[in-house]
Amino acid sequence: MQDDLIPLPDILKEIDVLHSVRDRTTLDDFKASASDVRATSYSIMVISEAVRRIPAEWLDEFPATPWHAIRTIGNKLRHEYQHISEIILWGVIATHSATLKTTIEEMLVRHS
Repeated sequence: MQDDLIPLPDILKEIDVLHSVRDRTTLDDFKASASDVRATSYSIMVISEAVRRIPAEWLDEFPATPWHAIRTIGNKLRHEYQHISEIILWGVIATHSATLKTTIEEMLVRHS
């Protein structure tokens, strides 16, 4: 990897946290668990912030990935936390995180 400050491994660690929640619970149980909602929110914020540190040319290699949405969800969680739906968080962990994991793993292969 060109720069040790590029946080691809950090993103993968946080995706693992999201997947651990996804794999041990259901949507209804997730919505009822304040600790799971908080853990998920934190992991998504970390991912969002970490994506900001990935070089733009690396992001450009994966144009199908919604980088803008990934970056902005962190701001929504920080500043509009009272309006974030558990259903949206569940969608991130149940669906979108697996796709992002594949992308980040490919990015690691290309730039290691």
